[in-house]
Amino acid sequence: MIQIIFCSFKRLFRNTTNMFWILIFPIILGTFFYIAFSNLGASESMSTIPIAVVLTDDYYGEALKQTVTQLSEGEDPFLDATFCSEEEARKLLENGDVCGMILSGSQAKLSISANTSADNIKQSILAAFVEEFNLRCDLLIDTMQKHPENAEKVISAFQNPHAFNEEVSLQKNPNVDTYTQYFYNLLAMACLYAAMAGVTVAVENQGNLSTLAARKTVSARKKSSMIIGELIAATIFEFVLNLIGFFYLSYILKVGVDAQLPYAILSLFTGVLTGVSLGFFFGTLGKKGKEEKNGLIFAVIMPLCFLSGLMVGNMRVLIDRVAPVVNRINPAALITDSFYCLSIFEGHARYTRNIVTLLLLSVLFIGLGILKTRRSRYASI
Repeated sequence: MIQIIFCSFKRLFRNTTNMFWILIFPIILGTFFYIAFSNLGASESMSTIPIAVVLTDDYYGEALKQTVTQLSEGEDPFLDATFCSEEEARKLLENGDVCGMILSGSQAKLSISANTSADNIKQSILAAFVEEFNLRCDLLIDTMQKHPENAEKVISAFQNPHAFNEEVSLQKNPNVDTYTQYFYNLLAMACLYAAMAGVTVAVENQGNLSTLAARKTVSARKKSSMIIGELIAATIFEFVLNLIGFFYLSYILKVGVDAQLPYAILSLFTGVLTGVSLGFFFGTLGKKGKEEKNGLIFAVIMPLCFLSGLMVGNMRVLIDRVAPVVNRINPAALITDSFYCLSIFEGHARYTRNIVTLLLLSVLFIGLGILKTRRSRYASI
């Protein structure tokens, strides 16, 4: 077994095509991703929201003025307010100088322009702000009418308004952004590209497909032990290549793919094992040569990567809504989701489900492949 693994390592190391697709191509593509996405994340950071405020000469106007003024102070204010008349405010809104116009009253009202679709997020935040301001005013008035002794406590609680533009991370890894999922998908693709090594193992153990396989067929060694040894070698070798690409993304490009590093490496190894076993299974089908079967495996892998979100970022989410069973059996989606879970969730229930599913798929593919090769009989070689 050791000799089989050692000889397989030497053959894999000399396979420059395999080295390119597993190591060089993902590094090049990852670098292009990094260049393309590095500036996009910065452009999406929340900035101060310009608004026009029209005040009434009463308690409600004074309350709104104090609140807006407080939110317009500091180095990174939530609002950039312009206090003016209603006519001036509407002109500012029509010209696109402000994202919204707030009119004070017993219920503050927000007006937005239909022509400022690019500011939808800011307008939604303003709507939430106005809604909360109205709720606070209603609560304070209700308290003063029914429980005046508690009015001072309510006013004190309102002295520190929410920091609407405070940055709060929803995930464990603060380095993860919207575009990190593309790098997760890139790692999944590289793992599945290990299928080429699996195809090689299958073809080189079918006596009617290569001269090397013919010599193996008539040798004294047990075929299953040779196949298992070569699969072990292929998995280890492809895992090392993927590990180099992983560390390049994580420590050279500093992309946040290394959350919970031991588990991330386990995801990578399981993904490579699934890729090798998938290639081995497809390599046992039909009588075509290695090049044709490599073409077939590429034709299978790329649609799987597309469905997991490599080309369209939210594709995996859409598939999960329409046909969730597809994501439960798609190896690319399972690998991608494993990395995603490590960055987002505290628990490991979903991560464990993904890894177990990948292992079951690997066992299934290897079992079917070995069964197919063991049943092969040749009239002549």
